[in-house]
Amino acid sequence: MYSHYWKQNQLFIISLFTVVLLVTFSLPVLETVSLTELAYDGGSEESYDCPNQNTWRAVKFVFSDFSLSGSYKLLQARIFRSNRETPNDQLELHILTSDGTGDLPGTTPVIFTTTHGGWNDIDLSGQNIIVSGDFWIAYKWLGPNNSPCIAYEYSSTGRSFKGSPGSWTQFDDTYMIRAVVDPLPEPSAPVGGVVTPVNKTEVLIPLLALVGLFTVISAVLAVRKRSIS
Repeated sequence: MYSHYWKQNQLFIISLFTVVLLVTFSLPVLETVSLTELAYDGGSEESYDCPNQNTWRAVKFVFSDFSLSGSYKLLQARIFRSNRETPNDQLELHILTSDGTGDLPGTTPVIFTTTHGGWNDIDLSGQNIIVSGDFWIAYKWLGPNNSPCIAYEYSSTGRSFKGSPGSWTQFDDTYMIRAVVDPLPEPSAPVGGVVTPVNKTEVLIPLLALVGLFTVISAVLAVRKRSIS
């Protein structure tokens, strides 16, 4: 009985497995991408600083602090607006060159509004900003409402500044400004500094396709076996 069943279904089974192989090799290779958040602060507001109109606050991101190398796409800037005062103010965000004197080539200022206390995330993914060395995230308050107070921590990293491009004064503590980057073309393996992984889950298309196809094969064969018997 088994031999008879196999002979009748041999061509059918071979055809289905051929389809499985063709679909599998035509699908993209499964890839896991891990974004990296660069941070000098520990995430806890300890005090706040309220700049005057048209004055700047900034953090300089130094690649060697995070054991980074290669090129990265800057996807997001994060600024912690103090929870101790009223939000909703317009700010002008700049990505500055390593010396902090002017905008990184190819970038344009981004106007955004802080809408709440805590982390305010500014999407830069559409700006195609590539950093391959030290860079600054800086902003100035446009006013004229109450100044937007930025949170800071009582720690000294030497990477926080106030003033303006080309005329910076080092701030004694640490402003809560962060950067989210995506490595290009291959991930680096940061081992120093304070680097926080950000999950970015890709759809497992090849695996799901195989599971689905084998499920269909099993169901069809079961139906055909019942019809034969």
